[in-house]
Amino acid sequence: MSTHNTLDKICVAIVICSLVLTVLFMNGEALGITKIVDEDAEQNSDSAYFTANDQNGSWDTAGAAVIALTGDGASISGNGAYVYDGNVVIAEAGRYVLSGSLEDGSVIVDAHDSSKVWILLDGVEISCSDDACIQVDQADKVFLTLAEGSQNILTSGSVYSDTALSDGTDGAIFAHDDLTINGSGSLTVTAQYSHGISANDDLVITGGTITISAVDDAIHVNDSIRIKDAAIAVTAGDDGLLTSNEVENGYLYIESGTLDITASGDGIHTTGDITAAGGEINISAGDDGIHSDASVFVQSGTILINDCYEGIEALIIDVSGGDVSINCEDDGFNANGGSGDMFGGVGQMGGGRNDGTFGHGGMHGGGTDDGTTGERPTPPDMSGEGMSGEMPTPPDMGGEGMSGEMPTPPDMGTEGMSGEMPTPPDMSGESMSSGMPADPETDTASGSTQSSADTEDVETYISISGGNIRIVNEVGQDADGLDSNGDIKISGGTIYISLLGTGSNCAVDYASESGGVAEITGGTIIACGASSMAESFDSTSTQASILYNTSSIVEAGTTLTVTDADGNVLLSWEVPCSFSSALISCPEMKVGGTYTISTGQTSEEITLEDVSTTYGDSQGGMPGGGMGQSGMPGGGMGQSGMPGGGMRPDGQR
Repeated sequence: MSTHNTLDKICVAIVICSLVLTVLFMNGEALGITKIVDEDAEQNSDSAYFTANDQNGSWDTAGAAVIALTGDGASISGNGAYVYDGNVVIAEAGRYVLSGSLEDGSVIVDAHDSSKVWILLDGVEISCSDDACIQVDQADKVFLTLAEGSQNILTSGSVYSDTALSDGTDGAIFAHDDLTINGSGSLTVTAQYSHGISANDDLVITGGTITISAVDDAIHVNDSIRIKDAAIAVTAGDDGLLTSNEVENGYLYIESGTLDITASGDGIHTTGDITAAGGEINISAGDDGIHSDASVFVQSGTILINDCYEGIEALIIDVSGGDVSINCEDDGFNANGGSGDMFGGVGQMGGGRNDGTFGHGGMHGGGTDDGTTGERPTPPDMSGEGMSGEMPTPPDMGGEGMSGEMPTPPDMGTEGMSGEMPTPPDMSGESMSSGMPADPETDTASGSTQSSADTEDVETYISISGGNIRIVNEVGQDADGLDSNGDIKISGGTIYISLLGTGSNCAVDYASESGGVAEITGGTIIACGASSMAESFDSTSTQASILYNTSSIVEAGTTLTVTDADGNVLLSWEVPCSFSSALISCPEMKVGGTYTISTGQTSEEITLEDVSTTYGDSQGGMPGGGMGQSGMPGGGMGQSGMPGGGMRPDGQR
């Protein structure tokens, strides 16, 4: 009986304690109890992308350990750090102030995995011949703060040690964990091996003037790159900025600041979304200016892609604001739906070039490019000497046969063949991709490795609802301004496109052959290019448009003007390139209205009988293609017999 009474008392005591704890939890702050929180958690900030600590570039240094670098070591005042084998090791959470120079050594953070470490760089110069200058082996998060007025210089060597490589170290600054760079000073990074800044998790930059030169990627991050209020200038032997996480889709977000990129590969390349919510981005790239394996969202700010192969490439391109200006060699916007991978099997290739070579774009995977944390794999030898060893001996194409006797060719004489003539491939647009026979295994052009089923499963489109877009291509003969393997939807914004008036250039190109639509319900557009492949807006549009095909090629620099019946100028643009077709629309144009289109000394009066009106004839069948659909002579089998024939690099017609 006494045992039961004891148990009852214990249960009552537990209930009372639970009630007391609940009251204290709910009213603790009112009762003067301090709540312990993670000050670096996103919920403690007004931003979903930047914490309060990320944005605090002037934290209090009182009580911080002071580390004075002395060339071959350091003098340390305070706790949490020590010198070992020429390196400075920070082993505990806390705040540290660094100054001075370190020759052939590293600053290493090796703390508990829950530790937050603040490091103020106040006039630091670090060089390391065979490893990262600053390395985060373990921490929860590290903040590198650039002290006001300070100049900080990091230089890594050209060959990393076996120890560094086995650890996956591949940057002059390398972090296994989250890394933030903030403050108002300057940081110059020279990476003579691999990447400039490399991080396995998230990289946040919220301040400072940062200059990076790298033989590989300037910034190479797994999970995300987030930029605000910083001035960043990078020069890269491969990509400017890259995120590589293919599982959770590494993304890039820029809110403000400036980003200047000179890259031999892509300017920006991500496996996840790219969001430009503000700031200024200037890019000169050897391949794509901006490439995402997912989506690109332009909401505000300025993007100037001065030089590139393709301008912006992604599954989805969505522009709702901002200013975008692109000077390209191929497509301006390319929503490729994945089918642009003409040479499949090597990551996201992004299509080949017009000259048949590979672009840099998209040869990326998770972690480093070979899927490990070690060195970049040696690319295959594309020369005649073979690829990863000896090239297999090609079959003997001589009269003696191929790996034995060549089968007797069918009798091509007038009497017929020994047996039935095989049915020739369907030469119509239904089964051809720019004249290349369809691959029976994939139902796509035989150069592509993606099946039609795969393509149909991928949502891809271009949406423009605001902003100002200018695309100019002065060199391409087989290029598009807006190119979508799905739909194009325009509901706002101002769009100017200028491509050459020759070749198979198409100012607005969409998947009309597979059910795609190009609709305009608002906004202003003048899209000039060649007439042979020109496409109009779909009849489902609610805003009127004119596809105006000229009787002859209009010279570059000619002003195109649209006036209404009262003589009011609705549109006017001095078109940079020659053109033979212009797709024109603005909110003032109405069905039933009469408009005058002037190009130089030539004027045409056109009455809009439909929401999508075409005026003039296409100038198809230009020489240079193969046995095109217009039946014109030439090499290959290009549609309309256009120059170059064959399949376009982006896999489209």
